[in-house]
Amino acid sequence: MDEIDYPLSRSPVVCTRDPEEMRDALRTVYGATGFSVENSTEFQGVANYLILPSIGLGFCGYAAQTAVEFPEGDFARLQVGLKGKAGVVLGDTTTVPVDEQHLGITPPGQPSTIIFEAGFEQLVLRIKTSALEKALAAFLGAAPRGAIVFDPAAPPKQPAAQLLRQLTMFLAEQLNSTASQLPRPTLIELEQALIMTFLSAQKHNYIELLERSPTEAAPPVVRFAEEFIEANWSRAVLVEELAAQTNTSIRSLYAAFKRYRGYSPMQFAKSVRLRRAKQMLLEGNPRTSVSQIAFKCGFANLGHFANDFRKMFGELPSEVFARGRRLR
Repeated sequence: MDEIDYPLSRSPVVCTRDPEEMRDALRTVYGATGFSVENSTEFQGVANYLILPSIGLGFCGYAAQTAVEFPEGDFARLQVGLKGKAGVVLGDTTTVPVDEQHLGITPPGQPSTIIFEAGFEQLVLRIKTSALEKALAAFLGAAPRGAIVFDPAAPPKQPAAQLLRQLTMFLAEQLNSTASQLPRPTLIELEQALIMTFLSAQKHNYIELLERSPTEAAPPVVRFAEEFIEANWSRAVLVEELAAQTNTSIRSLYAAFKRYRGYSPMQFAKSVRLRRAKQMLLEGNPRTSVSQIAFKCGFANLGHFANDFRKMFGELPSEVFARGRRLR
């Protein structure tokens, strides 16, 4: 096997005929907890892997039938078959096929066993749970109401699934090219395109919100509530006040937000205050501090503020504030 012929060969992990060497690489680099080979005399394996800010992109191929066990992880795993067949076993009964026509997904927090048939080759895309949540929040306008729950047994949605495959292969090809280096802004845009396409292609509990036509406007009660929250972002807005301002019941208000936004009025209020806080942090005013900005934006607990901020923007308030001061 000529290592340079394989995708992502500029980021090699292992190329070996020794099952024990492959076992060690799978354990230390990928976090695998189990590894077995049907015929060790015929074994040959290649693995390449590149870590980017929000995703990991890898390649692997096996000459002999191989089984690898993975524990639950804080990421979603997408397998893009290039040659041959494999199967992802989730739980006791669910087996997801992986080949050139079928993408395989392992949801975050889900242990799995992957059975690779002899001659199988694939690209592997790992997307951090935090990156998925951040992308979904950007689309919805606020942090999702609960965790993203994927249905790995459901077939991917076309044509998004085909686009996801093409984008994954394109990124692998570009990252492996010696002729050019991707500019960082382009790389970030490709990462975001991959993440949003992944969310659009897979069945999950927020897919209906992503698929809703942008021309389907939210009812006036939702728009008025959002405008009221935006206008009064610097103070606490009680849900009772919102119901009175929109002339509706609390129950009806929450139901409208859930249907048309996928989050509650209070979650939207928090997102507004977090965005205001980010604006102030980016100003880098030397006469203020992170804690003062947090309090001004209605966050009494600095720990909760930092945690909510990182979930929404992917970085700590102190990091944004430091960047703002450098740019002054």
